[in-house]
Amino acid sequence: METAQTAVIENTRPDNGTAPRAVDWENPRVSAILSAAAKCFARKGFSATTLAEIGKELGLRKSIVHYYFASKAALIHEVQSFTYHKYLDRVKEALASDSSSDRLSSALQSLWDAIQNNKTGTGLNIEVWSAARRDPELKRRASALHNDAHKLVGEHIVQGLGYTNGNAQRGEALTTLILAVLNGLSVTEYLEGDEAKAKHAWDEFVSLLNQNRSTS
Repeated sequence: METAQTAVIENTRPDNGTAPRAVDWENPRVSAILSAAAKCFARKGFSATTLAEIGKELGLRKSIVHYYFASKAALIHEVQSFTYHKYLDRVKEALASDSSSDRLSSALQSLWDAIQNNKTGTGLNIEVWSAARRDPELKRRASALHNDAHKLVGEHIVQGLGYTNGNAQRGEALTTLILAVLNGLSVTEYLEGDEAKAKHAWDEFVSLLNQNRSTS
């Protein structure tokens, strides 16, 4: 019989600086609660969403949600980590399976596709960024997730594809720029509701990167 203790993993930050794992994401009920919570938070906002509403999304009682997560704050901490790593894992898989000559464009396209396949993620991120102003722990976790994404882009796309030719400072700046543009366009699309416009802007950005790469 499963207990709350078997579903929970010690919430410590690994030595490599990646975001902490607080619960067992492989537990089907836990992953279902996290997915439902992401939709609810993105739809109604963090403050307006209750644990009872998250349970209702799955046909579960509030007490069952509370069994796995002590509070709504603890839940949103884990929801962002869960949704963020799902899209990072998809990017890693795309990079590992791509053997084309133009892996830079393919890698950057996989980043964009991951964002598009996680429509609730942008709304959730906006909620988390807002709540993090009042919650130091949430800010710390959000920062750790950003570091995960920064490491993925820096090591696998910028450095891994030889874009900077060993120039660490340039690689760091380019990694920051790629993430800033990606996040900015995802928020722009969220606010304006124009996917085609945002996609065109991203394609233009990728084209500029490729032109700069060919002349450097």
